[in-house]
Amino acid sequence: MPGPPPTPSKLVELKGNPSKKKLSGAEPEPTRGAPRPPADLKGEALAEWGRIVPELDKLGLLTKVDRAYLVAYCEAWAAFNEARAALSEYGALVAGRDGGMVKNPAAQVMRDAADMMLKFGSRFGLSPSDRTRLSVPSQAEDGPDAQVLSLLS
Repeated sequence: MPGPPPTPSKLVELKGNPSKKKLSGAEPEPTRGAPRPPADLKGEALAEWGRIVPELDKLGLLTKVDRAYLVAYCEAWAAFNEARAALSEYGALVAGRDGGMVKNPAAQVMRDAADMMLKFGSRFGLSPSDRTRLSVPSQAEDGPDAQVLSLLS
């Protein structure tokens, strides 16, 4: 099937539906809330999990099935950070097999990890441009008060 994959109805609602395209709304809705990190997530990846997951959960952007995407993002961050440190320590050029100078392989690891971070991070609105495409309901629009206000308006 050529073309981009279909956008889920909930995401279309968050981004807005300027084309007024009919939304099916029949997609399954996973349980909302932050998934738990896997037991083997360690070091910088676990620290990144602790930094982003509470914020994303507070915004209502997480479901229990998002764990794999979050793990991929956090592991990519850890790889990026490790490669960044190696690049800083050894420099952009290192000695190659034949003794000549070659580009530090950490630069490619860093680039690959950055690509992964961009790919998975965009799913959660982790860049400023990604966030411009999302609108989340304010806290007042979410709770029981919102139901009362909607009846009064």
